[in-house]
Amino acid sequence: MCPSAPVDCPEPVPIVDVMSARLVQVEPGATVREAARRMTEAAVGAIAVCDGSRLAGIFTERDVLGLAAAGADLDRTLVGNAMTRALVTVAPDEDILAAARLMGEHRIRHLPVVEGANVLGMVGIRDVLGALAERLWRSHDEDARETVHELLSRRR
Repeated sequence: MCPSAPVDCPEPVPIVDVMSARLVQVEPGATVREAARRMTEAAVGAIAVCDGSRLAGIFTERDVLGLAAAGADLDRTLVGNAMTRALVTVAPDEDILAAARLMGEHRIRHLPVVEGANVLGMVGIRDVLGALAERLWRSHDEDARETVHELLSRRR
């Protein structure tokens, strides 16, 4: 928490300031191979599964690996049947610390940023850790230090 002197308190950093503005997405009817191709081309580890502008799910590199290990036909398996539907999301004005804690609690590396049912972007753990490290460096923020430590020390 912030010391009693308000001048020592770091300014909140909204998650929208660190999220990727370039959203990589597929429709639920796309094949897993198509989703994996798009993720590879864009060099991202997760892809938003959207029905129009509405976020229907998220599909990650972990999902691809699990399907491949199970011997699934990546050309016939639809993303809509393999995506994560139980979404953890964050609002664009949420503070970076709260988003980081949410990612740590749920052990996720990608967090969709949504407003209502519309997806605005995606934030990755690297983006969050970078923003927290900068905040820690600039202000010696104890909350940021603690959150970075928790995220980096989690064991699977």
